[in-house]
Amino acid sequence: MHKLTNHFGQLLENIQPPQDRLDTARDLPPKVRDYLRDHELFATVIPHSRLAGSYAQRTCVGDVKDVDFLVTVDGDPENNEPEAKQVVQDLKKALDDLPQALGYDEGETVVERNRRSVHVYFKDEDFHVDAVPCIAPDGIENVVYVPDRNWNKWIKSQPIGYVQLITDLDREYHKKVRPLMKLIKQFRNEQMIYRRPKSYWLGALVIYHIRRDDGLDTTKSLGELFHDLVDAIHVQYDHLLWTSDTATPNLEDPMLGHNISWNWSRSHFETFMRRLDEARQCSEKALAAQDRSEAIEHWQSIFGEAFPIEIEEAAQNMAHNAWPGVSKTTPTGLIVPATASAPKATRIKPTKFHGET
Repeated sequence: MHKLTNHFGQLLENIQPPQDRLDTARDLPPKVRDYLRDHELFATVIPHSRLAGSYAQRTCVGDVKDVDFLVTVDGDPENNEPEAKQVVQDLKKALDDLPQALGYDEGETVVERNRRSVHVYFKDEDFHVDAVPCIAPDGIENVVYVPDRNWNKWIKSQPIGYVQLITDLDREYHKKVRPLMKLIKQFRNEQMIYRRPKSYWLGALVIYHIRRDDGLDTTKSLGELFHDLVDAIHVQYDHLLWTSDTATPNLEDPMLGHNISWNWSRSHFETFMRRLDEARQCSEKALAAQDRSEAIEHWQSIFGEAFPIEIEEAAQNMAHNAWPGVSKTTPTGLIVPATASAPKATRIKPTKFHGET
């Protein structure tokens, strides 16, 4: 079996968003947050705002063109005070003056009201910010209330808790949860131009199959894990294809337990299942391939050209970073590259001794 561990490591690097886009995602939201925090007419409460979505989860792949952030306001969500619809309208009015406040010329930004958020598009940066008002009675890390898409009321959500859940699971399951989420997103982006399932749905599927009693074995390599994941999802839902002409999955929200895929259309679900079946067959062939180049070819059919053919340079860099005279050791004995941020680490001295002969 060709596990191609280094190839998957390079794949994750290749689908990492460009640094300039990450910088934009880092720098723009605080400007919007500070503007709203100091606004005289639209009142926010501590912590005023908080990043959410894929950027906050650190599960982005490819280009980063948008970020979501929560804007905390005071209120009583059970009694719809203030009215959810009115808060979105008021937030839109407040953000109408944002471009001028940030020094943008007329026409360089677009501010639009959506059903549950206010969308700000910065044309020069080709970047979108979605500001979602929320009421957080027990703190923003717990259950919050956001405007409902269709009715004038507040509904429960827990986006910051979801970010923390991913962090906790990633730590518990051998640092494989975030990489697995990125791989399933890359598969979707490469194989489905249209009818793509939402990222939150994919994340929920990963979490479900990680946490179930007979769940994924995260001690395996990423290639094996990806195959096990797509196979498990296919087994989970393939019966819907032949027992009904209309059924779609009821994906459970990892935080609140309600059905989050209520609007997954049958045709879109069928497309996803076809692509999923193709991916599990290709990944099975890749893992069974006797020839390394054949295995790589199968993986490329799933992940596209982002999956590397050659990684010699990357492997050489990894080896070089761990070489005596270049690497460092921490007080706990961990060897880290010289570039790693470890203030108390000590550089390992070069040596000509290579063991007994």
